[in-house]
Amino acid sequence: MRTLKLAFWTIALAALAGCASPRYQTVYRYEAPTDTVGRACLEKCEPKLAVCQTSCQHTYQACLKRIEPLADAHYAEALKRYQVEWAEYRRELDRYQFQSALGWNYPAPWHGPWPYYYSYYYPWPEPYVFPPAPPAKPSHAEAFKQLRQAQCDGDCGCQPIYDACFLTCGGKKIPEVQCIAYCPKGK
Repeated sequence: MRTLKLAFWTIALAALAGCASPRYQTVYRYEAPTDTVGRACLEKCEPKLAVCQTSCQHTYQACLKRIEPLADAHYAEALKRYQVEWAEYRRELDRYQFQSALGWNYPAPWHGPWPYYYSYYYPWPEPYVFPPAPPAKPSHAEAFKQLRQAQCDGDCGCQPIYDACFLTCGGKKIPEVQCIAYCPKGK
């Protein structure tokens, strides 16, 4: 029976893998202007991009400093929740161990593998009861990471500014579609 289930899932996964369609992503290729006026104009775009990126980095660092106390508070709250969850886990584990000692976590021994053993007086066995899973311990790094992603991570908008300057100077931004996953063979 187990090998039959394993064979079924293997075939199902193979069929799903065969049905996966290719995934594509658009990337951009930049062609600089060839004339001297365009190249001179383009030299003004690079400093604009550098100033924007420096400003963005300073804003990001300030944001990180601002959220440090918030991360400490979130971590303290998570530790309090963890202590409550841990106490509940210990109660559930004690109850499980008590029931296991009495044999209540397993089907009754008179239940056999044949259907005629099961009747009104001897119903189908209950599924096995497994011990509870312990709660996950919080970490300060995870609390900080969640706050950083929510409040500090973001696009500063430097690339659109550079692109506008680049195109104004006569450069070309050429989109190209590339296969990134499940690519067809030979292409």
